[in-house]
Amino acid sequence: MSGRIGYVAASDRVQPREAVDLAALAESAGFHGTLVADLFQPWLPTLGQAPHAWILLAALAEHTASDFGPGMAVPGYRVHPATLAQASATLAALHPGRHWLTVSAGEALSEHVTGGYWPEAPERINRLFEAVDLIKRLFAASAAGRDIRFAGEHFQLETTRLWTMPPTPPPVLVATGGPVTARRAGRSADGLLAVGVTYEQAAHVLDRFRSGAKEGGKDGEQMPKWLHLNVSWAPSGEQALAQAVECYPIGAMRFSRGDLRSPQLLEQVARMVRPEDFAGRLPISEDPDVHRAEIQRFLDLGYDRVFVHNVGRNHGAFLQAFGEHVLPRLS
Repeated sequence: MSGRIGYVAASDRVQPREAVDLAALAESAGFHGTLVADLFQPWLPTLGQAPHAWILLAALAEHTASDFGPGMAVPGYRVHPATLAQASATLAALHPGRHWLTVSAGEALSEHVTGGYWPEAPERINRLFEAVDLIKRLFAASAAGRDIRFAGEHFQLETTRLWTMPPTPPPVLVATGGPVTARRAGRSADGLLAVGVTYEQAAHVLDRFRSGAKEGGKDGEQMPKWLHLNVSWAPSGEQALAQAVECYPIGAMRFSRGDLRSPQLLEQVARMVRPEDFAGRLPISEDPDVHRAEIQRFLDLGYDRVFVHNVGRNHGAFLQAFGEHVLPRLS
């Protein structure tokens, strides 16, 4: 069962070399697949790191054997969709069958930094799906040895192709926690990565994704349906709760974080977070069986894979504990 459980790299809390080493350690512990968050800034100043996700992916791919991809790369603000497609195609050519591309509508924290207008959520979602269309068309044409042009409302592409392509283009998944976006993902994308969702929300998102796939003439059961799960594990319950408050206060915030623009601003908002605010938001426990049961719930719901992100700084101990006591007991 461990083949269905992936690892979310701790790239915002450690130096890039250590992040690569941890990805390799996760794989040796039984995790399969690595997801790297695509951030320009960390969520909190105290986390301290925000490496270039694509460079980190290239490095860790050389030190692991399972699949890998960016967590929620955002087309259209810092990076044009064609540039994302080129980076993705190159990694897939280097590692055939191992790379996937996950895209999202984005958050101001990392995407407003180039100084452009930060649109409202509906426009961000429309931009996302136009970018998905562009990327998939560019992949398909390039794989067939053809040039394409693209003229959309938000993005343009002059006559061109990707000259470096893998035998099979990488799948394009949409990362979202919203049911409307999930339904559009079912129609337009190759798969789903559910993020920031409770169990009840995850069920609704999955149902809407399947509905969208059916509307698009696709079989949703055969498409990737993945979930990003935040957990807080530590040797004691007190430590697990303390590290959630310190390192992941956004997990307790019950409002959209998409318009927050700086780690310093989030740090100010985080001062209002109390331990009791985490109730029902993510599993916080020293007991591996609590975490096993939470992961199992999402697998039983119908998700094919769960990528686990431990919010603390106890990276090696977390990987050892899950490798010994969680992954082998999943069914």
